[in-house]
Amino acid sequence: MPLERAADHPIHQLGNLSITSFVAPARGGFECALYRVDVPAGEGLPPHRHDHLDVFTVLTGGGRFYLGDDQCDMEAGDSMVVPIGVRHYLEAGPAGAELMVAMLAGTKMVRDDGSEAVPPWVS
Repeated sequence: MPLERAADHPIHQLGNLSITSFVAPARGGFECALYRVDVPAGEGLPPHRHDHLDVFTVLTGGGRFYLGDDQCDMEAGDSMVVPIGVRHYLEAGPAGAELMVAMLAGTKMVRDDGSEAVPPWVS
């Protein structure tokens, strides 16, 4: 049975962000990745883009989301589909933000400095 207990989900750090991986190729999710990002109040996701579609939902808290040249406030229950190659990031509000993210397995993260990698929570 392909069950992974809550205590066995790997947790990764990206600066002050905590990323809990629920599904990834390394653990049987050959086509998809599903993970939660906990963003403390006043912190944010680094500006980046992907070589595949990125979909997320705000579970708790919220903040200001930047998508290309646009921006909007997001709160619990709001979802966003980030098109391929579009620069995006989130600045958490005073309550922080908890995001659930789904994307294709092996999706690359490309930062503003041109570095690119498949993060461990997606590989």
